[in-house]
Amino acid sequence: MGASHELIHGVADLRRVLSRAVPPVLVSAPGAAGYQGIGWWLALLRLARAEFPAVAFEAVLDCGNAPGLALAAIRSGVPAVRVKAPPQALSALDEIARAAGCRLYGE
Repeated sequence: MGASHELIHGVADLRRVLSRAVPPVLVSAPGAAGYQGIGWWLALLRLARAEFPAVAFEAVLDCGNAPGLALAAIRSGVPAVRVKAPPQALSALDEIARAAGCRLYGE
């Protein structure tokens, strides 16, 4: 994640960041997959693409330390996920993510 990172809590943050000229990396709040949900993140991304169709951005859903949520996010079509997991779990998730066209950021 080399570009500027922008923490996204909801629609107001999304609009504020995407109205700038520099393409951002949108990152959900830590562990947001667990308490806001995968569907919430996908809905925000749909809104972002509808309201800012000319803005290029990367969007990363933070799954905290829940590899199961990361797997569900990958299978749901989330374009990039971040997760804290043991190396063996990260390796397996990375393989699944690559096959799905998803970027995995592991810790």
